[in-house]
Amino acid sequence: MWLWTVGFALVAYVTYKLTSLSRLPPGPKGLPILGNALDIPLNGLFLKLDAWKQDHGEIYALNAAGQKILVLTTAKAAADVLDRISGSCSDRPKFIMMGEYMTGGLMVSTLSHGDRWRRMRRIVHEGFNIRAAEAYYSMQEEEAGRLVRVLLEQPRVELGVVRQRAAASIIWRALYDAPSLFQSQQVEERVNHMNEILDALLSSAMPLAYMVELIPALRYVPTSLAKWKQYGERFFKDTDEFFENLYKEGKESKGDGSKAKGFAASTEEACKEFGVSQQEAAWTAGTLFGAGAETTVGAVHFFCLAMLLHPEAMKTAQKQIDEVCGKNPPTFKDRERLPYLQALLRETMRWRPSVPASIPHVACEDFHYKEWVIPKGTMCIGNIWSINRDPEFFPEPEKFRPERYLDEKGQLRPSLPGYHDDILAYGHGRRICPGRDFANNTVYVEMAYLLWAFDIEKAKDANGKDIVPNDMDFSDKGLTVYVHLRILLYRVVLTSCPGTRRNSQQCSSPGRKTCLNSCPLSDGRAEK
Repeated sequence: MWLWTVGFALVAYVTYKLTSLSRLPPGPKGLPILGNALDIPLNGLFLKLDAWKQDHGEIYALNAAGQKILVLTTAKAAADVLDRISGSCSDRPKFIMMGEYMTGGLMVSTLSHGDRWRRMRRIVHEGFNIRAAEAYYSMQEEEAGRLVRVLLEQPRVELGVVRQRAAASIIWRALYDAPSLFQSQQVEERVNHMNEILDALLSSAMPLAYMVELIPALRYVPTSLAKWKQYGERFFKDTDEFFENLYKEGKESKGDGSKAKGFAASTEEACKEFGVSQQEAAWTAGTLFGAGAETTVGAVHFFCLAMLLHPEAMKTAQKQIDEVCGKNPPTFKDRERLPYLQALLRETMRWRPSVPASIPHVACEDFHYKEWVIPKGTMCIGNIWSINRDPEFFPEPEKFRPERYLDEKGQLRPSLPGYHDDILAYGHGRRICPGRDFANNTVYVEMAYLLWAFDIEKAKDANGKDIVPNDMDFSDKGLTVYVHLRILLYRVVLTSCPGTRRNSQQCSSPGRKTCLNSCPLSDGRAEK
């Protein structure tokens, strides 16, 4: 028996050595068979990839138990591979449990580059391209106003929770033409259920969550003997019914007075044109909810952190907003006259990207890059954290400087040459987020309203000293990262309300009722 064991180990080792002699760039040395698998952290991956860059250069390779990984850490390398030859690396990693059993091959963000993915992506583009996104301006302004109003009327409410609700309300209304989450208990219950679905899907994709990911042959075990299969199939059936009911209601909705139709109604003709079934469209909408809420929540959280640590940037932005908007809240019509605010948005998403390691691409064929041949099946990671710190484009990259995006006249500079987009949080190439303009609009309007309405200050400790948050204190959810909410909940003090911040009037008792009643966003709903 021991001869068989030794023989198997030798064969496995030789196989590992042969497969590792690929034409990939060199990288960190790994163990036999396992390669670098034990060195790859579950949390803070982007920081580890950046640290490896110091020893192995801007492009290097990893081997995680046979899975080849190409890491790109500069803007040029990422643009060369993920943009210019994107046709060769536009697949996604395959997750058997999530991709096959829990979503039935209908989750557009994880689909392989193929006909179904192209059809589903086309309707996303129809619904959320740069022109289509303009139709949602008034709705996004309404929801930003509600965010501010809740913070005014409920001073002890958790900022992180309200921000998550505001982000969810915006994308939900855009998808299904439904009432605001702040106004409908039914919508809130449905959003909560949607979040439970997304959390379950994310958990299923974590390493070692299901053995079938390590041993694919387990998929052939009869369903009656595999509880994980039973769970996956039941999950898909329930989720499919939930998504299709939402989509059907969205198509039939007459709206709530908003000028814009929701995604479900506005893309009905496009679905017919591109051959997208109602089931595919319903799953596209469900997937978009998760993507739309996650990135915008993270971006605004990091914006609040930046304002705590860099009050001079906050004051500069507020001064420009006051000069342009006066007592009226900022609108999308004001955006071109608020270049510093636009630069502030870009710098926030450069300084602390919400998806710092990006979503990996997978090579769908062998392709050449420089002196290397990248084999089919190689995972390609553009480490956004490193790319956004490329000194060729961003001198003193650790400094928070919105001015880097402005010219000598204080106007926005053109996009950096060789840099495919000023905001890389939305990905590269054929996999770039088609809803990025809508997401940017959401982040812009919430930042604008918060700056117009409030000063964001450090809280004090028991001795009256400022509590300074740690700007590297992250909550890591695998793909996305957040500021630890305790920083924002207990260390951010919103001290004023619209129309009064510029006069330094405090929005706290006993004068708080007066502030609320004079606030153009209050609806007269002051404290009783």
